Amino acid sequence: MKRIKLLLLIGLCLAASAQAQFEPPVIIDPPNPLVGDTIRVGLFHTYHYPCLILPVQNLDGETHLFEFNNSLPSYPENHIDLIVVAESIPLCNPFPVTPAPREYYELGELPAGEYSLRTGLITPISYFPLPPDTQPLQYGSILTFRVSEPLAINTMSDIALVFLILLIVITTHFTFKYRLLSSTPIN
Repeated sequence: MKRIKLLLLIGLCLAASAQAQFEPPVIIDPPNPLVGDTIRVGLFHTYHYPCLILPVQNLDGETHLFEFNNSLPSYPENHIDLIVVAESIPLCNPFPVTPAPREYYELGELPAGEYSLRTGLITPISYFPLPPDTQPLQYGSILTFRVSEPLAINTMSDIALVFLILLIVITTHFTFKYRLLSSTPIN
């Protein structure tokens, strides 16, 4: 009886640790983008039917569409819709695999600012752009992210120059001291 309880406790601990490793269905790569970075959107997918199978082409031969500046209430004005062609509606529950199998769609470079991203799925029999009354099936939650300016570090400040001079003097001192000791004959 004690062994069964012990095995049950171990099983619960393993299940709890596995739940902590679920990855979100939609991610931004890199996670903290800077101006000039090529930003990609990664969608979790699996390789077996009836799960979400990506990439699939629509009747025009396209796999996805990014639509910019579609403002949503309570989200940044820089809103992006990613519409992805999927073979079917995902019916599978995600499973904890790290790293999760993902299909990446390149968003490109964005200027500095706050952004929101909504991902939707459509069937292969759709055309781009979608008709105004058509809404894709939302996949994952709406992501918000920030594109930041790279931090400029002033390397020509007075303190940096003093440290550079000290580094040169100390390195020169030890270099010549070592060479003088190695060239002196030992008796």
